[in-house]
Amino acid sequence: MSANPAIAVPNATNAAIILVFGLFLFSIQDIIIKYFSDHYSVLQIVFVRGMIALGLLLLMIRLARESIALKSRRPGIMMARGLLGFCSYTTYYLAVAAMPLAEVVSITFTMPLFVTAMSALMLGEKVGLRRWSAVVVGFIGVLIILSPSGEFNSLAVGFAFAAAVTYASQTILTRFLGSHDHPMTIAFNAILVFTIASGILSLLLFSGVMSIPSSHPSLAFFGRDWVMPGNVDFVLMLVIGVIAAVGFYCLSRAYCSSEASAIAPFEFTYIVWAVVFGYLFWNEVPGPTTIIGILVLVSSSLYIWYRERQIERSETALLPVQAAELPQQDPN
Repeated sequence: MSANPAIAVPNATNAAIILVFGLFLFSIQDIIIKYFSDHYSVLQIVFVRGMIALGLLLLMIRLARESIALKSRRPGIMMARGLLGFCSYTTYYLAVAAMPLAEVVSITFTMPLFVTAMSALMLGEKVGLRRWSAVVVGFIGVLIILSPSGEFNSLAVGFAFAAAVTYASQTILTRFLGSHDHPMTIAFNAILVFTIASGILSLLLFSGVMSIPSSHPSLAFFGRDWVMPGNVDFVLMLVIGVIAAVGFYCLSRAYCSSEASAIAPFEFTYIVWAVVFGYLFWNEVPGPTTIIGILVLVSSSLYIWYRERQIERSETALLPVQAAELPQQDPN
């Protein structure tokens, strides 16, 4: 079986650009869902968003110039990835319901540290000292941002760290699946699992089989009854459905096109959007330590990008030399 052509020649620079764009789209989604957190259930949002995104992805697959299978070649791993993604997505927004956006994003994006460790241990990827150092520096930036906070014992912080671990695990499986499935297949199956899981949990809540106390903002966001959205809210749900379809494809494409440890530090750029949007929409003004931490995070990501460009140029320069060293076949 041949490898997926999408990952035949890893390109960390292009993958990082795709990843950053996808993260920007998801940061817009954050604004909408944080607004929804006082009125709707997170399960309702995931389900409605999933139905919209599935329809859009089916249309994208139908219009694609290549044949794209809906069924994964590794269904078990695809299912595991989808469930991890569902857990990450849900716990992340449960944290957003109870904490400032920038703090939640900062905690969640300790994820690249987990991705780098898992890439080395599970995928056998080479993670050099410089890349390790840059990721650790990024993690220090997160600690700088959180140092003034007194909320480390809150339930919401636990949700944010759970989101980080499950997101990192999902990222590793994405890299593995990229050798077998098209990025569009991965995105479609992820959203399908999200939709089914949210539907099943909602049925358990409606039937009384499962009961969630609603005193905490995060738990209230999870256990709240479904309600009919108004016209404006329905349009916003359509928007997050479109964001889900395009955003998931961008993330799948990025991690199928490069080593996970090479582009994972660019996940830190999400924090920049969280700080900007937190200020614009909720007047959450970052303090001096937050600004310093952001600068550290961005610097570490830029250094990773610089190192990957150097490696790509070196490998490109070696290709003609390696080709010349190959034994020439006798035409006779």
